[in-house]
Amino acid sequence: MEDDGPQRDQYLTISRPASARLKEKGSVFHAYAFPVADAGAADEQLAAIRKQHFDATHVGWARRLPPPPGGEERWSDDGEPSGSTGPPVLNAIRGRELWGALVAVARCFGGTKLGVGGLIRAYGAAADRALDAAAFTTVTLTETLRVEVPHDRSGAVYALADRLALRTGSPGYTETGLLIPLVVPRSQVDAVIEAVREATAARAKVGR
Repeated sequence: MEDDGPQRDQYLTISRPASARLKEKGSVFHAYAFPVADAGAADEQLAAIRKQHFDATHVGWARRLPPPPGGEERWSDDGEPSGSTGPPVLNAIRGRELWGALVAVARCFGGTKLGVGGLIRAYGAAADRALDAAAFTTVTLTETLRVEVPHDRSGAVYALADRLALRTGSPGYTETGLLIPLVVPRSQVDAVIEAVREATAARAKVGR
């Protein structure tokens, strides 16, 4: 797993699946790029590709599951020479700084061996073509805080939310006031908790 540095609030992912085709010395490489939220979703897509390309000799793949920087990375050469398939596909994903992404490449063998170097280039190029055809979107990582506050201090919470451009959920009612959900960017949680306490003169209770 590579070190992506400090905690982030956002990551880039695939918004629209895409595919591409590459022919190299008779072998045809069918590449697919998908958004995936978890390992189960990735496994489903791989099963569908293997069913579609039942005649493929290999289906190499790589995936990066969110959230960064500690999300899971996995890859498979699927029987090709070690390191010739999964790593170049993973490098294509990394090169675009994507998370929540699966790229799979089905190879239909054409009778001519490509060698390890040729396989690395072909699988990497096929993965790049699929990602070039994909559309991307930005996902914001958030945490919802539950702010329990007396009625006479609820206005301060809403004013703080407006000032910090935070989303609020539908409020609930307690015996002494309101329960206000605050949707906060992940890296700002501690700072927002402190700001809520200051804005309400420490009369708010904040749950996570």
